[in-house]
Amino acid sequence: MGAHLVKELLGAGYETVAVDLFGESSPAPRALPEGAVYMRCDLLDAGGFAKVLSESRPEAIFHLAAQGSAAASFVDPAKTLETNLMGTLNLLEAERKAGLGAVIFITGSSEEYGRRSPGEMPLKEECAIEPVSPYAASKAAQNVLAMQYYRAFGSRVVLSRSFNHTGPGQRETFVLPSFARQCARIKAGLDGPEIRTGDTGVTRDFLDVRDVVRAYRLLAEKGKEGGTYNVSSGEGLVLGEALAMLMAAAGIDARVTRDPALERPADVRVLVGDNARLRADTGWKREISTGMMLEDLYRWWSDAL
Repeated sequence: MGAHLVKELLGAGYETVAVDLFGESSPAPRALPEGAVYMRCDLLDAGGFAKVLSESRPEAIFHLAAQGSAAASFVDPAKTLETNLMGTLNLLEAERKAGLGAVIFITGSSEEYGRRSPGEMPLKEECAIEPVSPYAASKAAQNVLAMQYYRAFGSRVVLSRSFNHTGPGQRETFVLPSFARQCARIKAGLDGPEIRTGDTGVTRDFLDVRDVVRAYRLLAEKGKEGGTYNVSSGEGLVLGEALAMLMAAAGIDARVTRDPALERPADVRVLVGDNARLRADTGWKREISTGMMLEDLYRWWSDAL
């Protein structure tokens, strides 16, 4: 996500500083496009991040840093809450104390909505927040904290509830890249014709990462301060159908084996978001279809083997 957002911002003419906790020899900074400045900092280091802001003095801050896996949050809920909530607190405090007046775009998650009935889809931003995972709870708390800073200090926050997204470069710890990687390895003859999955009956709302980062840029430019926006396609995709499309892109036929180890203790069956507010306030529209999104994802993993 970070590298794609940097590319989007550079393409729109912005000077861009990318901040992450990895050393410069790691894949993260090496993935950045030419023209980006890289600064290493752990957002949990409050003093270190304050120093980053004092040196870069940004007009806009895009807060993407998080423990981003709902499944992993059940394994280590304390680390999830520390990273996602305390990291956000450090960011908000550093910006407030620096007096930058920067727009602060904070990425939330559709997981905050929790379990909803299919008849409620697509979900609007006014829908109640009922998280069912530590990850979802941490993102809901993060956004409540951001709104407290907006109300108390006038912090210029713009919030998203981002639905699922994928695309070239996403790690195989996420569901669609896992499918794409397995398909690519079978096609290359590196694995036998079997694909391990969790529950493929759930429905999610997926966008290509390149459509998502364009939405983020437009929200920082045009979104209403204190506003929350669904970043979504408005359409549901059953994971089993996505797997079938990836297998077709690879030209393979494989046995699908459900592995309980890949399933969450609690899951949301259907999540689809209404994006009318995003479209109305920014003029954003989806440009990359589901088919193109999955083909590009498969192609990236095939090339990466």
